Amino acid sequence: LHGGLKRQAETLELIQDAFKKTGQSIADGEIHPAFAEFDLKIFYTLAAEMRHGNAEFAEVLKAWNKARHSDAPDKGDIFKRLMGLVIGEWTKRGEDFTAAESFPAFQRRVHSVFELASDTPRRILAVTSGGPISLIIGGTLGLSTAQTLGLIRRIYNTSVHHIALKAERRDLVSFNAVPHLALDERTLV
Repeated sequence: LHGGLKRQAETLELIQDAFKKTGQSIADGEIHPAFAEFDLKIFYTLAAEMRHGNAEFAEVLKAWNKARHSDAPDKGDIFKRLMGLVIGEWTKRGEDFTAAESFPAFQRRVHSVFELASDTPRRILAVTSGGPISLIIGGTLGLSTAQTLGLIRRIYNTSVHHIALKAERRDLVSFNAVPHLALDERTLV
């Protein structure tokens, strides 16, 4: 399963190719809405509003523009702060945000992954992004919205997460595993 982004489909193809080399196979990719990332229109819509009415956002945006054009070493941290402010505003607006998918709608869509649980054991491979991963992990652990969204900043690119779902039970088996990457190849989302 994957969320429909080109990079997710390509990652799944690479995983399938690796399995084939070992004589194993996994099912063809299927798009599942629970694994789709939030729409970037959220960022652009809210950023356009916040740049004029939110002093903290305007200051961080200015720092981001300077950092990204000078390739500053802290540009990733500045971008995370910027995204945090936008995502915070998105969550505050709730269902009143109508320019794109609201945060509660995103949360319901992603949490629909728990409907895949059954009494019959099976393995499901899903390739997704930081937003859905954080909501799935947060939902599994019963974290608050702030704690859940804070996970986005901690997720490694290409990391592996393992959740055991059985009927109503959810167990986090592993989070953010990157045994396939050398230390210098590990980068945060």
